[in-house]
Amino acid sequence: MNMTMRPLAYYAHSSMRQGNQMEVPIPYTIMTFKMHVFLSFKDIYEFINLQEISANCVLVYMRYLEELCRINGQAEKFVFVSPTLISPVRTDTENAGMRERADSLISFLLDAPKRRLHLVPHNKGRHWVLGVIDPWEDLVLYFDPLREKKRDDFTELMNM
Repeated sequence: MNMTMRPLAYYAHSSMRQGNQMEVPIPYTIMTFKMHVFLSFKDIYEFINLQEISANCVLVYMRYLEELCRINGQAEKFVFVSPTLISPVRTDTENAGMRERADSLISFLLDAPKRRLHLVPHNKGRHWVLGVIDPWEDLVLYFDPLREKKRDDFTELMNM
């Protein structure tokens, strides 16, 4: 286990085994509205052991990265986009179609602060990829840590 994870592992084992959850506020700069995410012992365990993680873990990590950007004077360069914005399975509808997901992203980009890179995590189904969108330069970058040749519906979504 990574040494920086030990305090989190200790907290999870000592405080979360009986079904307790960790509440983490997510600022409006990530979700476009304020919300709270709840992490379970299972979420923490999967994160610490580098297993497949939930969208909630990704949101919490995005919150951490956004905070680092603010502390280091880099907040004006990036916009963090919630993975739920373009997810095919969303909480507001049973199953969002490609056009609806593209429209949600376009609406977000039009309302977002200008001249920033938009970081868009996306779950390919067992593994996360990252899209970086620069709408002002008409540029989309796609990062897949597994370097899979076959791209998912994220590519199709960006081409709409």
